[in-house]
Amino acid sequence: MEMTLREICAAVDGRLLVPALPERRVNRLSIDSRVIGAADFFVPLPGTRTDGHEFIAQAAQNGAIGCFSALGKTAAYPQGMTVIGVPSPLLALQQLAAVYRQKFVLPVVAVTGSVGKTTTKELIAAVLSVTMKTLKTEGNLNNHLGVPLMLSRLDSSHQAAVLEMGMSGFGEIDLLARLARPSVAVITNIGESHLEMVGSRQGIAKAKCELLPHVPLTGTVVANADERLLVPYLEQVGCQVITFGFSEAAIVRCVATRKDQGQRIVQIEQVGFEPLTLLSPLPGRHNICNLMAALAVGRLLGLTDEEFAAGLARVSLSGMRLEKVQTPAGINVLNDAYNASPTSMVAAMDVLMEQAGGAAKIAVLGDMLELGWLEEEGHRKIGSLVAAHAVDVLIVLGKRAQIIADAAIAAGYPVERVFRPEAHGDAADLIVQVANPGDWVLLKGSRGMRMEAVLAELLEGKQ
Repeated sequence: MEMTLREICAAVDGRLLVPALPERRVNRLSIDSRVIGAADFFVPLPGTRTDGHEFIAQAAQNGAIGCFSALGKTAAYPQGMTVIGVPSPLLALQQLAAVYRQKFVLPVVAVTGSVGKTTTKELIAAVLSVTMKTLKTEGNLNNHLGVPLMLSRLDSSHQAAVLEMGMSGFGEIDLLARLARPSVAVITNIGESHLEMVGSRQGIAKAKCELLPHVPLTGTVVANADERLLVPYLEQVGCQVITFGFSEAAIVRCVATRKDQGQRIVQIEQVGFEPLTLLSPLPGRHNICNLMAALAVGRLLGLTDEEFAAGLARVSLSGMRLEKVQTPAGINVLNDAYNASPTSMVAAMDVLMEQAGGAAKIAVLGDMLELGWLEEEGHRKIGSLVAAHAVDVLIVLGKRAQIIADAAIAAGYPVERVFRPEAHGDAADLIVQVANPGDWVLLKGSRGMRMEAVLAELLEGKQ
């Protein structure tokens, strides 16, 4: 981080409670005292069980040279640590990130959407990094804490930044966009996640599109042409809009796909460019949309098609997102346990069918959470899909997932092929019983269901 302790204090209108060596330059910001490094700055936040102020001494021991402290807190601060008093450490973190962002002139790509934003972020970052040093969102740092922390990692060597933006309710994307000031906004799609907070898919579209007013007139919006809920928002945008998708109206459009020796070849057309034929590094139709979004951004920022193709070869996705794992028994597992919604469940089922080919297909599905009024209908939809796809075995985990099983049976799926274990270990035992080497298993459920625990059991070599 290219700021001194004194500059941090000025940026947040803070008060130097302990002005120890305020001219020292900070390495990076951290909200976790356990992972503090030398010359880091600690931001103590209130938690559900503990208060971050209780760990200021630990942060100092681990190398922190400064910290925020809420005004009114009474504490014995470590000797040699610069302490900056602020009304709220959280608000100070966000204010600091906003000020710090303004020090840099570079393209900032903000990526949001209900499904695929992490994959699209990774694709964009991979291709841009061919020609530019690119900062990208790490892990799950995509919220009101994570985005400020990522912004603080910018330095003068960066030539681009790709930031993922998540939300669970209204106002959150607006906040993140105000901090990041993106020059390019990407919206992957509108799904059903967080319906408990925003009420409907229309509400999700409204929340995601809070990003758009923050794109300057000289910037660009890259959006899914196949998502009709985005249309009214895109019509109000004053800057350039590039759409992608399978629709004939899309500016970046997939016109053909084919499989060659198990790999998917896609042909993409874009007005003003030569048609491009690519090997998609990721399975599934939905990932073709993510690839097109990345292509639009890459071309926008000056990449040649050759550079784009070279970047695709670098793509490495985060764990538990259609991660292919083979167990010691030779069973192929698609570990898509990071999260789930009806939209992502459909996409994952399509990938299962595509990858498995003629091998047996086993769907191990858990609850989809935070669906609100769509909870029963969403789970029933997936049950009907299981029946339509003629999956060989269905295993469900969780109270809500029972609706999937019931709906599948109601749609004609054989009841003898439905299993309802009570625990992850039991599900793993069932997989071992029904699967043969070369068969394919899909693990999918919301984050709270911890479906990856089933894979952990399988990797221990259950026989």
